[in-house]
Amino acid sequence: MRIVSRKHPLTRWCLKSSRAIDYEIYRHLKSYPYMFHPFGTFRIFWESAMTLFIVAALLVTPVFLTFYFDEHEKWYLFNLAIDAVFICDIVIWFFTGYYDSHTQTVILMPKVAASKYLRGFFILDALPVLPLEFLIVFYESVWYLALLNLLKILRLRTVIDYSRRIYYVYRINYHLYQIAKIVVIIVVCVHWAACLEYHLPLVVAKIAGENDASWIRSSYMANRDTRFKMYLTCVNRAIIALVGSTHYLNMSTPEDIVYNLILSVLGFLGFVYLLARFSQLMTTFHSTDKRHLKLIQQLQQYIRYRELPHSLQRRLLDYYNYRNKKGFERDKMIINHVSPYLREKLLLHNYMRLLTNVELFKHLPQIVVTQLVGALRSEIFMPNDVLVKAGTRGDALYFVACGTIAVYDSAGKEICHLKDGTYFGELALVMEDERKTDSVVAVENCMVYILSRADFQHALSPYPELFGHLQNIVLAHLEQSRLQKTFKLNSLSRREISTV
Repeated sequence: MRIVSRKHPLTRWCLKSSRAIDYEIYRHLKSYPYMFHPFGTFRIFWESAMTLFIVAALLVTPVFLTFYFDEHEKWYLFNLAIDAVFICDIVIWFFTGYYDSHTQTVILMPKVAASKYLRGFFILDALPVLPLEFLIVFYESVWYLALLNLLKILRLRTVIDYSRRIYYVYRINYHLYQIAKIVVIIVVCVHWAACLEYHLPLVVAKIAGENDASWIRSSYMANRDTRFKMYLTCVNRAIIALVGSTHYLNMSTPEDIVYNLILSVLGFLGFVYLLARFSQLMTTFHSTDKRHLKLIQQLQQYIRYRELPHSLQRRLLDYYNYRNKKGFERDKMIINHVSPYLREKLLLHNYMRLLTNVELFKHLPQIVVTQLVGALRSEIFMPNDVLVKAGTRGDALYFVACGTIAVYDSAGKEICHLKDGTYFGELALVMEDERKTDSVVAVENCMVYILSRADFQHALSPYPELFGHLQNIVLAHLEQSRLQKTFKLNSLSRREISTV
């Protein structure tokens, strides 16, 4: 459960191919056996359980601190149980890797993962679990340290963070997720505001003495003979303050006036926030799904009209689902609508990692590499699609952005697999009559970037001497590869003769 899960949606997004996943599992078990993978099954279960637990803890904590104010033993044991779970969460974070978007790799080194957590949200996670209960039990005079248990509200950030990952893992509807998140935030905030309505006068009375003018000492509250009735009154009073309405109970003490003034300001800001969030939801409601659904409906109409066979229907639908999943249209729209300078920077960021792997391009000036980046085009190949057929004339360089492809010789024997970040066909860029001796076939859904010979030669047209130099480099590299292959064959032959 600690290793990477193949079913995790972020696994395919970040690792891209089956071979990359296999290597990630091998690297994890060999070098970091005690670490938790961020895309592992354990993290899914743990974050799901912790989300529910933290929400429950946030609802119960202010109730214990308010309505069991003088019953130290009860909320001491309660807080101790909650803190134990929170401490487990903190410890697990120290042994959990993370995905680095800059290097596009999963970091599993314990020291690096721990350092990132310490520089991140460690302090916010550690403040709510300070061992204050021990001081309260042994020293009654420092009872007010219990107020620091209200710092557990900081764990609301963890709920939002974990729920965001749960949304990706379980593929929850976007609008349902946003509405549920807003509802949880509203319920928790109103609940805490209601409990503090009663808790704050108790604290002031403990410090400054009883005040008969406080609203909790009114005759109305004296008739509230159960904690549930008192809680309902607090909820009513908090909501009145948040919406800026008129109170039906006296508000004459300074703490009541200041607290309800703060709630009125927070309520106004919260209303503005909710209005903005719901407006955003209304503008995006079904927009993406409708575009994709409309395209699928058009495809189905085309399939019925053309009476395509079932196998071809599935491949066509899989193609467009994969294209939509990878965000092809979105990326194309963004790149086409930005400024030329920004477009160049985006293209260099997206493709530079692939271009720098090609030995041939290390001899090119930066301006030529920039032109080549702009000339790249992307293609999607489904399983069993032929990228290159043996015996045909090569005319392009191929980069495997994600996916796995297989290489077969002219006799149909599988030679090897090529995975993410690999390339082939560089000889075709500088040799006009270069013919392919092997066939290349997609093993799974693949995204491939293609650079044609015509675009390559157009970018090098101002540098005729450089083109000849590149031809010599490629021929030398090809000759060296042939010599190595001959040496291996000769070694194998001698081994076979000695065996005989």
